Amino acid sequence: GNFPLAFVGAGLVTAAASVVIGLPALRIRGLLLAVTTLGFAVAAERWLLPQSWMLGSTKIPGRPIFNDYALDRGKSYYLFAVVVFTLCLVLSRNVWRSGLGRRQRALRDNEDGARAFSVPATRVKLETFAVAGFLAGVGGALYGHTLSALRPGDFAIGSNIEVVALVVIGGIGLLAGPLLGALYIIGIPRFFTDIGSSGLAATSAGWLLLILYFPSGLAHFVRPIRERAIALALRFDHRRVSANERGGEVDASAPSFASSLKVEAARKRPTSGNGTKRDVLVEVRGLRKSFGGVHAVDGVDLDVERGETLGLIGPNGAGKTTLFELIGGFTRPDDGRIMFDGHEITRDTPERRAERGVIRSFQDAALFPTLTVIETIQLALERRHPTGTVPSLLGLTGADKSKYKRALELVDLMGLGDYADKQTGDLSTGTRRITELTCVIALEPTLLLLDEPSSGVAQRETEALGALLARVKSHLGATLIVIEHDMPLITAISDRIVAMESGLVIANGTPEQVMADPGVLEAYLGGDMNAVARSGVRVKAKRAAPKRAAANPTKKKAPTPPTATSRSKARASASNT
Repeated sequence: GNFPLAFVGAGLVTAAASVVIGLPALRIRGLLLAVTTLGFAVAAERWLLPQSWMLGSTKIPGRPIFNDYALDRGKSYYLFAVVVFTLCLVLSRNVWRSGLGRRQRALRDNEDGARAFSVPATRVKLETFAVAGFLAGVGGALYGHTLSALRPGDFAIGSNIEVVALVVIGGIGLLAGPLLGALYIIGIPRFFTDIGSSGLAATSAGWLLLILYFPSGLAHFVRPIRERAIALALRFDHRRVSANERGGEVDASAPSFASSLKVEAARKRPTSGNGTKRDVLVEVRGLRKSFGGVHAVDGVDLDVERGETLGLIGPNGAGKTTLFELIGGFTRPDDGRIMFDGHEITRDTPERRAERGVIRSFQDAALFPTLTVIETIQLALERRHPTGTVPSLLGLTGADKSKYKRALELVDLMGLGDYADKQTGDLSTGTRRITELTCVIALEPTLLLLDEPSSGVAQRETEALGALLARVKSHLGATLIVIEHDMPLITAISDRIVAMESGLVIANGTPEQVMADPGVLEAYLGGDMNAVARSGVRVKAKRAAPKRAAANPTKKKAPTPPTATSRSKARASASNT
């Protein structure tokens, strides 16, 4: 038969099998995923391979012949194996540097964050299984033709463990990591055959010490060399000179973060009020979510108009973040309905909502620790211009080059030039916030959910942060819902504020109305009238129990007093989310 096609066929068959195996493992992450796939390897060795239609007791592999030239198991086959290895390395490099590779690493680092960036988690995982299976199939075919006879014991479970070990020891975050691990684990015993049992024991102990003190493996020593090489190359890269020459730590008070942000003219947005027809973008009705006996969100009704900035406040445990999780799709409601731009999204996945334009941030701004700043921005650009799987495999980089160019423009816009090639895991919280906002611009959301954007930003810098948020909103023409504990910041940027306590909306109105509401004051300051007096707010009435505020308050209409039923229900549901 055709020897090269046999290798391709082995890769394709194994890729298909890997996808089938991967389907039940889609809901499993991290170490449990490795254990699950390892379990299949055990089943393959003990049951699948011994079947008569597989290897049985013994199978004789075909003679490797290419164009009537026999590849013996000596030098010629070795050179052939080197060629195949090089092609596989090129394929891996293409994937690593492509949109598919960035999506894979983002899912590994932070699955929820990746889904919030519209990364289709299920599809990318299955594609990853397929690519890995293809490479494993080609490797198995190479190995099989080095044997005179194939037996089930030739594919023992220990070989799988060794493969995982060499990847971990070489460094997961480095493309050449598996090669380094193979040289360390397999190369040392093969090249130094006279080291004896004591030498092998020392080598095994070296594995343990390496992982114990350097969890990133041998990549710990290689990555600094690579970063120095990149820094040296950037000195000759005129596209980044202006950004890199700025110098200094980027923070919320830097000109590039606030006053120097070059935004386009604000897009014209539909407005409401003054007799114009209301344009509701988000409509929440009867939304409920309980965890055990805790009512985290208890029948919330809420409307958000297009182009509005809605502030969401409340003490810890009020239900704010749970409401965000429900709107963003990361938590399923027990009851209720969510409408977005005329479409019901109650059961949509987070990535489907992100495709529609619902983008959320996270309080810790963790992003993706092993992606660089420029790669993170490129990942955000994938929402509008996704990279296909086949172009990623073949290294067709036309679309990637345009995304890279746009990412460089955004890096310069936000003053992140000094950090473009640094991994986000190495950045300060403030700089990650700037990177996150840069990604927001790249994502072009219709609705942006910001979870405590001032978290990790120095108090003196929040005024500049507020100005930047206003500019970003104007630039995007987006609607914002913002959770924030910094009262001066949230009152400055919000058109309207909703206050929550114990899963209920207790106030809904302009910042001035909500900040003077006695229920809001007591939620934050308690019943201590001295504390209320020191707050500087004049209280006109005693505070009632938490009540549901109207989804669309009218300024002239007096609030409806809470009923006895609503009081008792609020007391029963009062607890942390």
